[in-house]
Amino acid sequence: MKRFRMLLAAGLVAVLAFSVVGCSDKNVAARVNGDEITIDELNKQVDQLKKQYPQMFEGADGEGRLLDFKQRLLDNLINQKLVAQAAEDKGIKVTDADVTKQVEQLKTGFTDTKQFEAALKSAGYTVETLKVQVKDQLVTQKLIESLASEGSASQAEIQQYYDKNKAQFYQKAAKRPAHILFKPEDKANAEKVLKELKEGAEFSVEAKKYSTDTATAAKGGDLGWPSTPYVTEFQTALDKLKVGETSDLVKTPYGWHIIKVTEERKAKQQTIAEVKDQIKQILVQQRRADAYQQFIDKLRKKAKIEIVLDELKTSTTKSGSKAATGTPSK
Repeated sequence: MKRFRMLLAAGLVAVLAFSVVGCSDKNVAARVNGDEITIDELNKQVDQLKKQYPQMFEGADGEGRLLDFKQRLLDNLINQKLVAQAAEDKGIKVTDADVTKQVEQLKTGFTDTKQFEAALKSAGYTVETLKVQVKDQLVTQKLIESLASEGSASQAEIQQYYDKNKAQFYQKAAKRPAHILFKPEDKANAEKVLKELKEGAEFSVEAKKYSTDTATAAKGGDLGWPSTPYVTEFQTALDKLKVGETSDLVKTPYGWHIIKVTEERKAKQQTIAEVKDQIKQILVQQRRADAYQQFIDKLRKKAKIEIVLDELKTSTTKSGSKAATGTPSK
């Protein structure tokens, strides 16, 4: 009943707003097959971009650079609208449960809700705006999957990709760590657990019991093989350890860590047999990306796209550009 009253109230607001402004273009940035993209929607994305990269829009060239990215953002919004329309035509749906599941999955990459929300804030998001973006991404993902099935890559295609991209499959020497993470204010508990480990406690059991890194705790603290260096304090401690050794307490911006090296590997060139499945997945993703871009191009050619916002009329055309995914470099 409460939800019904909320929907009814929203409907009344919409009716009243329409009666006041009529068919005014005051808050319309563009129309895509009759569906409006509002200036408010565009400005939200502009504000988010400014928050993420404030230095990009300072100085003499700042205004021109901002206009350039505003054009790209509107172009993206047009593509999103086209995707939403196409998904509706194809009967593709994303439920609130789908969105919640994805957001919860994202949360597992953070030590707690507080850290997750702080990361959102620093990126210019709220939980609600994140959910909107996640829903758009899931709709796009389902649409892409409907355009091109996984299929199979031939041995010749796999070999050709491997030969052209050998450097991509050069495996650097590395140590595989596991860790137990404690909050910055929880040093006393970290010292207690470290003492238990020195007395013979099982590292993976202690990680599952005490680590605040929920993403790795369930795996006994395993961090997997690193693809990039860790924060300086963690990496320095890791470099000093041999396989099977456990560190003393290590302080980083994330809190207190106890680190253990579980494996070590030497540098080597991976063989095609070792990376065959990985290359297959890369080729599938490329195939889907190409199919998606071709689909977007066709949609834009057939669509009726009207740019209403005067400052963007000259640069965003009906035929449009490829989906603008570029972001400023830091």
